[in-house]
Order: sequence, then structure tokens, then C-alpha cells
Amino acid sequence: VYQDEVVGSLPAADAATVDQAVESARDAFDKSDWRFIHPRARARYLYCIAEEIERRLDVITLYESFNVGKPISGVRAWDVPNAAEVFRYYAGWADKIHGTALPDFGGATITVTKEPVGVCAAIMPWNFPFADLAWKVAPALAAGCTVVVKSAERAPLSAQILADIAQSCGLPPGVLNIIAGTGEEAGSYLASHRGIDKISFTGSTETATRVVEGSSNHLPRIGLELGGKSPNVILADADLDAAAAGAIGAMFSVSGQDCGAGSRLLVDEAVRDEFVTKLLANVERRVIGDPLENSTQQGPLIDEKHIRRVEDYVAQAQMDGGRLLCGGGRLDGERSQCFAPTVLEGVSAESPAWIEEIFGPVGIVRSFSGLDEAIGLANDTKFGLAGGVWTASTASAERFVRELRVGTVWVNCYGWFDTTSPWGGRGASGFGKELGFEGLEEYLLTKSTFRVGR
Repeated sequence: VYQDEVVGSLPAADAATVDQAVESARDAFDKSDWRFIHPRARARYLYCIAEEIERRLDVITLYESFNVGKPISGVRAWDVPNAAEVFRYYAGWADKIHGTALPDFGGATITVTKEPVGVCAAIMPWNFPFADLAWKVAPALAAGCTVVVKSAERAPLSAQILADIAQSCGLPPGVLNIIAGTGEEAGSYLASHRGIDKISFTGSTETATRVVEGSSNHLPRIGLELGGKSPNVILADADLDAAAAGAIGAMFSVSGQDCGAGSRLLVDEAVRDEFVTKLLANVERRVIGDPLENSTQQGPLIDEKHIRRVEDYVAQAQMDGGRLLCGGGRLDGERSQCFAPTVLEGVSAESPAWIEEIFGPVGIVRSFSGLDEAIGLANDTKFGLAGGVWTASTASAERFVRELRVGTVWVNCYGWFDTTSPWGGRGASGFGKELGFEGLEEYLLTKSTFRVGR
């Protein structure tokens, strides 16, 4: 299955199909009572979807592993349960969206109310295609919006299951529309469609630029969750065993195909040797191979084109002074689509491998001296998604949290998420939030009303 075998096919949406999906969503928003029904009625649909996701856990897990090549144990433990949790979380928010009454002014009664933003386009990534589907769809439905989903062209399978679940829960026609297709055709056309009031896009910074340019003809609200080149900082007083174990997950989870990956590993020079020894020992114990085996911790990369991209970055890093500490290429034989966990050191600060997002299981070590230099190196990037610090010092941790220019900071851990905690970056990592109440606000408009007399 993971050697370029076909496991299924879907029709690729063209412009006419996108038009049909947007028209369906527009009719459901403008002409049906979806946005006017009692919020608890909308919540019941979301609760039903959450329960159906949990009931179909095994099937969705298998499809998601086929989709991306993720180890099935991780998908079963997090991706699918998280999607159910997110639908349940926003179901709970549906009847808590309310406005405020302001002090009267000049004989006018002033109210501020919240309304659904309208028809939303959700353009999906391929690395977390089912979990991120919930992150976008659940708050939109809770707010009373309707949605057109364009599933990731490299990983469209599991989105189709959500369509079936929504139908089985009796979600009204047109409220949720899911299409498959290429980014170049369906995605670009959807982003430029004048029938769209809000775009939520997760993907690369380069593609996001095209999404923004394409939507400039009608200026919808836009939320962008983009790439990263996140620092993971090891201070001299850190618990090095915990930090080394955490760094493995930071660099190599989802085979490094993670926008929040801690791919810039900054280590205090005083503990560099000891830390690297512990890190490489953890790498040697990592189980890589068939994603359908429960013991597997790291599976293949998404496709051959992406493998070549990662190979090119590693080769460039070595040309730019990088020394391989481990890995560096594909694993042999039947695991040829698996890329070995790779750690380099000595890569030039001008190297594309140090500056750009590789999106593969590649981390680069750089030493520093003192907290000032560590913070300077951590912030020396166009991205601003996330970062981590490992230290026993509360004062050092608080300063790092205060000065690091990112959307999420992890202290003595890495890669933790919670449904109540908003996720999103700044700079080249995008803008807007997913998850938490802030994720719901992305789908709400604020209206002020001045009322004189009855």
C-alpha cells in the first residue's frame, strides 16, 4: 500500500463543481433557517458528529493512515479522538454566543450582537487532514455558517467519511459541502470565488500568498495557519534526558511533516556534547517502517516528490558546511519511502536548510552561549508559529516566554495541544487562530445597533 499503490480514486472538482458547492452553501445560508435555528439545535448536530466519529474510530484511523502514511497507533490515539473532541467542544459553545447591551446614548438603546460570517471555504492541509477538518468545520457550524471544504489533493480520503457522517446525523442539505481536487484548479478557484465570505487555509506560506492574491477581488475574511521553522532551546540547566526525548518528537513526529516541528535545535554550548549523545541514543531506538504496525513510530513521507525535496535540502545543508550526526537519506529496501531521522550540525546561517521549512524528519543543531544569544537565534526567522525552551529556571523560562515572537510557547515540553488553547502564528506563519474561543470568533461578525423609540 505504501509503495505508490492506488487505494482509491475521487473525482477532481473543476470550476463548475466549485460553483455548485458554493451555490449549495449560499442557499443553505441565505434561504434556509440554518443560521436562525436555536443554537442548541445546531449543537445537537455537532454532538452527533462527535459520537459518530468515535463510533467509526477504526475505519477513520485506517483511512487516515492510508492518507498520509502516519503510524496507525498515533492516529488512533490522537488524530481521530481529537476531531471528536473538537466537535464536542464547539457544540458546547453554540448556545453561548451572545451580545451585549451598552449604556444608552442620546435616547438610543445600543446593542452589540454576534452573527455568523456566512459561507466559509476550508482549504485543507495534507499532514493533518482529519483533525484539521474538525478545527475548521466545527466552529463554523457552531457559529451558524455554512462550509465548502476543499480536501487536500495528496490526502483526500478521510474527508469523505465526514461527509457521510454529517449526512447520517441529518445535517441539513448545503450546510457542509466537501469536494476533492487540485490546489491549482479547485483550490485557486474557490479562493477567488465571490460567493465566499471567509477563507480558512492551512498550508505553505507560498501557497497562502496565492490564496490572498486570488481573493483580493472581493476581500473575504481570511485565516492562515502556515509554516514554521520553530526553535527548540536547551539551556544548560535543563533536564537533558527529558529534553533529548522531547526533541525527538519535536523534530520527527509525522515524519517531520509538521508546521510546528522544532527543527532548529539550539543547545547551550556548555551541555552540547552530553545532550547530543543522549539525543542520538534516542534516535537509534526509534522504530521506523510500516505505519500499520502498532510499534511503528515513524512512517513514510507523503510521496516521492516530497522525498526528493527533503533529499535536496539535506544535500544543500552539507554543501553549506553541515555535518551529519545521523541519518541523511532514505532507508533501504521496502522502506525506501521512509526517510531516516536526520540531524545535522554546523550548517551555515545563510543555508536554505537553516532558513526555510524543510517539512521532513530533519533537525539542525546550533550551539549558543547564554540566554541572550539563545533568544536572538530563536527570533532570527521570518516565521513565528511556535517554540520551546527546556530549563530549570523559572526566571529564564519567563523571559523566554515574554520575548519569543511566536503564537505558542512550550516550557519543558514540546508539541502539546489542547482544544481550549488557541493555535496560530505571526509573520510568515500566518494570522488568525484555530481552537479555543478565539477559533470560534474567526467565524463571527460583530454588529452594533442603535435603536430610538420602540
